[in-house]
Formats: sequence, structure tokens, C-alpha cells
Amino acid sequence: MSIISEKDKLILRELGKKQMEYANTPENKERERQWYLFNDLKSNKPMVTIEEGTFYHEVERPLACETEKGREFEWQLMYHIIGREDIDDDRATPDYFGVTRRSWFLPFGLKPETRGIEGSVAYEFVHVIHDLEKDMHKLGPSKWGFSKNIEEDLNLARDIFDGVMPVKELSSFPEAGLTYRLVNYMSLETMMYSMYDYPELFHQMMDRLSGDFLKFFKEQEQAGFYITNNQNQHMSQGTCAAHTQFEHKDGASLKEMWGYFDSQETSEVSPEMFTEMLFPYYRRLMDEVGLVNWGCCEPVHGLWEPCLSKLKNLRKVSIAPWCDEEYIGDKLRGTGVIYHRKPSPNLVGEKGGFNDEAFKEHILKTIRAAKGCKLEFSLRDIYSTGGEKGRAMHVVKLIKNLIDTHWE
Repeated sequence: MSIISEKDKLILRELGKKQMEYANTPENKERERQWYLFNDLKSNKPMVTIEEGTFYHEVERPLACETEKGREFEWQLMYHIIGREDIDDDRATPDYFGVTRRSWFLPFGLKPETRGIEGSVAYEFVHVIHDLEKDMHKLGPSKWGFSKNIEEDLNLARDIFDGVMPVKELSSFPEAGLTYRLVNYMSLETMMYSMYDYPELFHQMMDRLSGDFLKFFKEQEQAGFYITNNQNQHMSQGTCAAHTQFEHKDGASLKEMWGYFDSQETSEVSPEMFTEMLFPYYRRLMDEVGLVNWGCCEPVHGLWEPCLSKLKNLRKVSIAPWCDEEYIGDKLRGTGVIYHRKPSPNLVGEKGGFNDEAFKEHILKTIRAAKGCKLEFSLRDIYSTGGEKGRAMHVVKLIKNLIDTHWE
């Protein structure tokens, strides 16, 4: 069992009690119920979340635990507590402590290297592919791994939280950003030029990468690794995974899992090129899972007709700040695909005071465009709230008020 001090154990138990107090309130139970209804397409009430991970330094509180494992567990508890006390969006505080089975995937067997930018959170990859034809030999077989062996953390958590809160075992889920993996090893320019200069080699590369991901997914399925991700738990892009379409069970099949996929690196690639060079490789993966959550920062209006509309299992699609909101609203209206709007983070992070009126108009534009759709707001990529600790909560309240007064 991992070493943890009695002092740390007492700290964690008290935090666990606080999390459970929030989790057991009638308001929180209603939030959890609403997520199940919303993701099951049985509710027209828009949901609102904000990811504080990128501005967590502005809301975090000093950790009190002394041991490494104690601080790891404390951070997990504090994340939910801060989310309730300093954000208060529609996320439902979990009534359990989650311990997650982990997996990893290393494309082409190459470990990505990065170098930081002094004085900035930015970084850049150290590229190894500069010319695909000359450097193709550097792309070896992919490597991956996963394990259900998390008994040490499970037993430790059960010992700490005995009589305080349940401990639940979770698993990672199928996800793949194929083009993000490519730009770990080649520049954006090299990736784009390679589609024109070496189309056959590019197809070979994408076939290998997507094929390796498929083997990775299948091996996890065959090993009984997956636990259905349909509980009150985090899902990529700031959303919640709760739904009732699949039975919750250990040893779930891929068809009983909700997967996440994106290709934000190809925002400037034409729909025709994306359809020919990239979508077939994404689709071979997306067709394997039960539900699909698509997209990050890429505008999807150009991809809707030739690509995304062909997916029968698409449940959420990201509507980035650069997307044609009215067009995609017309396409999603009356469908079973959720209009997952990502408002611009620039207005939220503006220094020198928050512009309520500009932000209201930004949100009202979405409310008008998404009329008749299932609408969800997820605010992401906010690296600062302008030095105002209460701004995130203010933004959430503002959106909720606009929904209350303008959503039909």
C-alpha cells in the first residue's frame, strides 16, 4: 500500500466529507439528473460548464498534505470543491472518489520532445520529420500499454474514505486526435504540404496510425479494460458523460463506450482535402464506438455535409468560435446531435474589466442560432480571468440568466 501519513489521511477525510456535502444537496442531485436527461436527448434545458484547468492558478488553494499520494488525492478532491465554490456551473459534484485505470499510446514508437518558451506557458515540439519522403523510415511501429492493476490506489482510497464516501473504479476511454499526433513529429506546414507533395505516403502514414489506434482500442476491449463511461464523470471538451443508452459495466465493449475525436490542426485544410486525406482514417475509429463526441477548436461547418453528417453515432459536435453558427444550427436542428458551443475565451480573459454587454451579445447570437437544437455551452482555453477571482462565476450566472430569459 502507498505510504500516506495519518495527518494526510485526516485532511483527506475532511475534504471528502465536504465533497459529499455538496454532492448530496438537492440542487446537485438535480444537476446530475439533468445531465442524464440532456445527454439522452430528453431535455431541452441548455447546460453550462467552464473548464478552470487553464486558469487554475487563479483559483487554486495551497495543498495541505505532505506525501506525494496524499497531495494527488487532495488535488482531486479540491478540484471538485473549488468547482462548486468558485465556479458553480452545471457540473454535478460526484458522490464518489474515482480511481482510474490508465492507458498510454506512443505513435510510431517515437517519444515527442518539446521545448518551452521563456516567460510563457507556450511550448513547441522538436520535429523529426521535415520531408516525409526522406524521413518516412523514422516512423516505426506504434507502442501502447494499459493496465487494470490499480488495486494499490483502490485499497488506499477505500481505507482513507471508509465511512465517508464510496470509491469507484473508472477507466480511460477511446479517444484519438490523429492530426495532433502528427504535429508532435512534423510541423503544421510539413503536414499540410505532405498531403500535396506525397499523397500516397501520407495515406500510408494515416493508415498505419489509425490502424495502430484501432489495434490499441481492440486490445483494451478484449482484455476487459473498459468500464462504460456513462456516469457522472468528466468527458473531453469540458462536458459530462452521464447517459443511459448503455448499461454500466466493467468489461464494456467498444460499442458501449463514448469516444472522443478531433482534428483542430486541420482548420485550414479544405473540406475536400479533409474528406479525401483524413476523414476515412478517423471514421474507421469512430465507427467502432457507441457514441462520438467530435471536435475542439476547428470550425465544423465545412465538414458537416461531406463528413460528420455521415456518422450515425455522433452525439456532440464542437461549435468553435470560428464556426458559422447559423449554418450549423440549421443542420443540427431537430437531430440527435448536441450543439456543443465553445464561446470565445477572449472576452472572458479581457483585462481592465469584464464587458458584460459584449459578452451578452456573443451568447445571445448562439442562443438565436441554436434555436430548436440541444444546446450546451463549454467555456475553455481561458488562461486568465483578468485578475478577477469572481469573474468565472459571474460569467456562468450571466449565461444562465440569458438562457432563462431568451431560450425557448
